[in-house]
Amino acid sequence: MATQVIAAQNSNITYSNSTGQNVRCIVYYLATTSSGNPEVTIGPLTINLPKSSRIGKYVASHNDQGTYGNNHANEGGYNTRFAFPCEFVLADGQSISSVSVTAYNILIIPEGG
Repeated sequence: MATQVIAAQNSNITYSNSTGQNVRCIVYYLATTSSGNPEVTIGPLTINLPKSSRIGKYVASHNDQGTYGNNHANEGGYNTRFAFPCEFVLADGQSISSVSVTAYNILIIPEGG
């Protein structure tokens, strides 16, 4: 399998690794809705995210409530704390999916090149 980009706007993430090998996933951009309960499931791990988050490997951001480091911003205010991996590995048969995501751009790189 060649390197693949999965990207969409106004759509949740749906990707299942059926390559027969591990794949490395790099999140270049991910945006969550301003309502609902945004979450991303990576393999067996579910991560809850604040509403209106903007996350990505090289995302620079600022909002009216302050500046946030570590490649993310959100509307939750100064007491909102969360972590999200911008790079991770999926084993064969594992998947990534989301709820209340409005846009994403993820690079999928197979282990074998």
